Amino acid sequence: MPRRRVLTDEQLEELLALPATEPVLIRHWTLSPADLAAVERRRRDPNQLGFALQLCALRYPGRLLRSDEAIPAPALRFVADQLGVAPSALTVYAARAQTRREQLDALRVAFGFAMFAPQHKRESLAWLLPVALGTVDVMAVAVALILIDGLRRQKILAPGPSVIERLVAAASLLAERHVAQQLTRPLSPAQAEALDALLTTRKGTSISVLAWARQPSGVPTHRALARLIEQRTVLSAIALDPAGAEGVHPERLRKLVREGARFTAQHLRALSPLRRRATLAATVLDTITRLTDDSVALFDRAIGRMFRRAETCERDALVRDARAINDKVRLLAKLGTALIATRDSGADWQEAVAAAVGWDKLARSVAEAERLARPDKTDLPPLAARAWPVLHRLGPLFLGSLRFRAVPAAAAALRAVELLLAMYESGGQKWPPSLPTSFLRPAWREAVLGAEAANRRRRVWEVATLLALRDRLRAGDIWVEGSHQWRAVEHQLIPPALFAAMRAAGPLPVAVPATAEAYLAERRALLEQRLAEVSAKAAADRLEDVRIAGDELKISPLKAITPAEAEALADRLYRMIPNLRITSLLAEVDRWTGFIDAFTHLHSGAPAEDRRVVLTAVLADATNLGLTRMAEACSVASYRQLAWTGAWYLREETYRQGLAVLVNAQQRQPLAALFGAADVSSSDGQHFPTGGPRRSCRSGQRPLWARGLRAVLHASLRSPGAVPHDPTFRRSRLCDRRPALSRGGSEHRHPSH
Repeated sequence: MPRRRVLTDEQLEELLALPATEPVLIRHWTLSPADLAAVERRRRDPNQLGFALQLCALRYPGRLLRSDEAIPAPALRFVADQLGVAPSALTVYAARAQTRREQLDALRVAFGFAMFAPQHKRESLAWLLPVALGTVDVMAVAVALILIDGLRRQKILAPGPSVIERLVAAASLLAERHVAQQLTRPLSPAQAEALDALLTTRKGTSISVLAWARQPSGVPTHRALARLIEQRTVLSAIALDPAGAEGVHPERLRKLVREGARFTAQHLRALSPLRRRATLAATVLDTITRLTDDSVALFDRAIGRMFRRAETCERDALVRDARAINDKVRLLAKLGTALIATRDSGADWQEAVAAAVGWDKLARSVAEAERLARPDKTDLPPLAARAWPVLHRLGPLFLGSLRFRAVPAAAAALRAVELLLAMYESGGQKWPPSLPTSFLRPAWREAVLGAEAANRRRRVWEVATLLALRDRLRAGDIWVEGSHQWRAVEHQLIPPALFAAMRAAGPLPVAVPATAEAYLAERRALLEQRLAEVSAKAAADRLEDVRIAGDELKISPLKAITPAEAEALADRLYRMIPNLRITSLLAEVDRWTGFIDAFTHLHSGAPAEDRRVVLTAVLADATNLGLTRMAEACSVASYRQLAWTGAWYLREETYRQGLAVLVNAQQRQPLAALFGAADVSSSDGQHFPTGGPRRSCRSGQRPLWARGLRAVLHASLRSPGAVPHDPTFRRSRLCDRRPALSRGGSEHRHPSH
């Protein structure tokens, strides 16, 4: 059996704990008439109570009671009340050890319970493997719950905690091997050799080929795009089929990718061939997708950089000419004043102009004003002339390295892109007699058609076409094959086969009709109903806070709905809260809930040994302080310790699991029972940077906040019987096309400890 730790002592204790809450006791420890008849055959109250408790424990949680185990007081009272005996009768139960053993034998015979045997291990692993394939190490407790539940249904008594942990670890190890075989089975000997070659040192550098291929692009230049294409070409030459990873659970695939990103070449070489090649295959497929995304993002930034430079030039020109423009405005005011006075007095206006300004000065000012005047709209031909040298170098690389697809509405734009690519491939020798312009915006179409020289017209059309491609990519009308951020909209939806299976299985788990026709009909009927209600109230002048007078509609401002008494009570409660450091608050919440145990090591699945370091790294994320400044502000850990902890312990799924622990702890509080039904929630989004340690971001490099995750935090209003929070039901979404900026939060104290 593997020795990797996948469950903590607290998780194992909670897994096998006796019930202590009334809903669970009612569900699992209620005795039937047949149970009571079997209990009544025992003599004396202590034996009856002990026999009943043994029976209840064998059924839930499905284990034997230890001889010296303390029964929770609510559970003891619950069983004693059903028997009509005093709970104190248990104190003299099983004075002889033989009595307890005899009762256990009788329970096994009468109710069909069986002890956990070696053959049960093999059977359990067989049906645990599909479960483990759908989870990762941070969800090992879910596998353990399914194991205990399966044994309970078969009336097999649960083994000891160490056996349970070894079974879960073995199932996880089998799942890892199954995934590795699934990823490596399609590999040919040449592909396996090419994957191993990624760990060799790249010529001319001191790093491995894999590390070189994962380097960021940098500033949006022709050289950066060329390097991205080279990196992608090197990895694509291995010719891995992405379909080989489609049957792997996304979480397990992401785990392999994260390991490939964090392990050094030396560490990867030390792994077994099966594990190493599976990790490399997952890493290569993910890196090819990321490089494709980065190529499109670099092209997008280059276009944006062109417009920002144009705006900067316009702004600089306005600042440079501000004094001259001001002089012209003063001259206009002086001239206007003289002309108005001349009109009122009836004097000669020519003499008035000569006296006020002077005709020669006026002529010079008019000529200078014509030079200073800027067009109402951006002058596109000069803009295209300035942008063409850069885009003409980027265009062939960008278009020649990617494959584009489009929706029917953008077919004309895609044909123009393909035409431009053909021009690049011919070296500019095969231009058509007329250039297509129907897909361009009106302003760019006029700029292309208004250019007189053929060479200038082609350059303007080339810039306009690349700009149109950028806009269509942003809109999703054109997408890139092999990309994640710039993939087709249909690929972001539920696959048709899965959706059909969901519809056939029963009602869809959504709060809307299953078809668009039914949804539109429902909304149309609701809209007509609401319009009729508003019309009737308006005719009777009964609209609340709204008054219609003639052709005027007046709406009164909304009033505060919070009573003054509630505000006063909130202020009073806030004054009662003591001032404390946020670090102390986090540590206290961890003592209450143990949520830091959810932040497990990526490879071993074990919790961190020093909880304070994990808390400090989480606090650095939450406050946007960063690891460098956090290390300078506290004495708990150095920057290297925080960076290592953040790289191996802070991940999307560990944040999600930690959030689940906190939500479940909140729901267990008595106050949560007063929050109402489970139909309202207050949600907010926070962005956690999990892209790895960085001290700074160079110009053009993807910032750290664009390489993280967005977790949806929600405070649910739930009834007392609500089920515990399952983090797999509410999954954080990675931003697709735009980076998610962290929202501003409340101020925190200085993060010193």
